[in-house]
Amino acid sequence: MIKTNKEELLFGLIGDTHIPSRGPNIPEFIINEFQEKNIDYLIHVGDFTTHKVYEKLKDIFGTEKVIAIAGNMDNSKISKELPKEIELKLYGHKILITHGTGGPDNIINRLKGESHLSKYDIIIFGHVHRPFNEKSRDGKYYISPGSPTDRRFTDVNSYGYLNISKEKIEPKIVYL
Repeated sequence: MIKTNKEELLFGLIGDTHIPSRGPNIPEFIINEFQEKNIDYLIHVGDFTTHKVYEKLKDIFGTEKVIAIAGNMDNSKISKELPKEIELKLYGHKILITHGTGGPDNIINRLKGESHLSKYDIIIFGHVHRPFNEKSRDGKYYISPGSPTDRRFTDVNSYGYLNISKEKIEPKIVYL
């Protein structure tokens, strides 16, 4: 699925776009920035809402470069086509991409309480529309790009990046 023939990879992170109910499109400047930074892959953590948004991202970045999961608000076409979770192993790091469940408060504690997550080094999630970039005491990274289009549960819009190699894990949140 992901080619690791480079010393490091740069991922663009986005999610909870909720198009068209929360905005007409993913903001064009985010797409442009992802292209300018020449991201290797785009991760969308669910809640596209419509399949057209997923198709547009594949058209822009290439089908093989869009890594996506279904969220709880996605239509049936997306839910049938995309998994609920994706597991990756990159440069020795175990990664889980999941949408998330429950209310926005205490999401990190809820994720930490899920026993199946103990084997992962990096958990990338969405659902709560809030950005998170936390490294816990046990060394796990909890990363949420937030939402670039919706301020439900938060007062900021955001998206993010993950730069990863054998030696480093560097998540970054960009606030709008």
